[in-house]
Amino acid sequence: MEHQAISQTSGRAPLSDSGTKPRALPGIATFLTAILTATDREILWSLLCRFFADLGFDHVIYGYSPDLRGPVMSAPDEYVVLSTLADDVITTLIEKQYYRMNASFGWALENAGIASWSMTEQESGIALERQVTDEALGFFERNNLSVGCTIGFPQERTRGRAVMGLAARRGISQVKVDAQLEVNRDVIFTAASVAHLCLVSLPYHIPGRRLTVRQREVLEWVGNGKTTADIAQIMGITPPTVEKHLRLARETLGVETTAHALIKAAFLNQVFLPVRLPAERNGIVTPLRR
Repeated sequence: MEHQAISQTSGRAPLSDSGTKPRALPGIATFLTAILTATDREILWSLLCRFFADLGFDHVIYGYSPDLRGPVMSAPDEYVVLSTLADDVITTLIEKQYYRMNASFGWALENAGIASWSMTEQESGIALERQVTDEALGFFERNNLSVGCTIGFPQERTRGRAVMGLAARRGISQVKVDAQLEVNRDVIFTAASVAHLCLVSLPYHIPGRRLTVRQREVLEWVGNGKTTADIAQIMGITPPTVEKHLRLARETLGVETTAHALIKAAFLNQVFLPVRLPAERNGIVTPLRR
């Protein structure tokens, strides 16, 4: 599992307990332009967190399983987890599966939209996989994870699931969050959805499962319908060398067949990249930074 934590300072927030009605947030077009043109995951995530901080949400948690298919979960070390929480907090949240004690989480896995954390099990229409414990309630309270909402995204393909949680600033009530959703529901959902689509389109390099330039290249030629002999001639190497690169690609991605390796590399956006990343050194693809 990869977890990236970025702390955000709070700006002027339209969500407050001052008694004033939440205002609509201006500048959504500017924000979306920045998100759509970001080529680095850290920059994109930082933009998103600052955007939600301006709406009164101190914590953002995003989880994505790129190879989840129905009840079959992908390996835990392949999950993408981005959050503003400290590493020990997010580790506890995931290892103890406290997130499964929130009715809105189950709802968001099956629906596109925003669910308030006031949602009950009956309202969600989905049975909780784990019942809420006093230990979990204490954890949520200590870490300011008791008030907020969960966002589910449209399912654009049969594999992969993502959910985003927004936790309100301490001292803000769930009633105020729900009022905020009434005013800015479309803005919040649009911002989160566009960010999600951009995040899943960026290369995802799982530690220890990063393809080399050669491994990626041979997989791309396989995807173009070329045989081992064809690839050897195109790349100016021998067929046994092509087979070696394919074998190493399978081992790197943790699969048994070349077909599965190609599919998995595609899900992780490690093949058919629009441009070669300029930071490629020693045959290793490294993330593009700005």
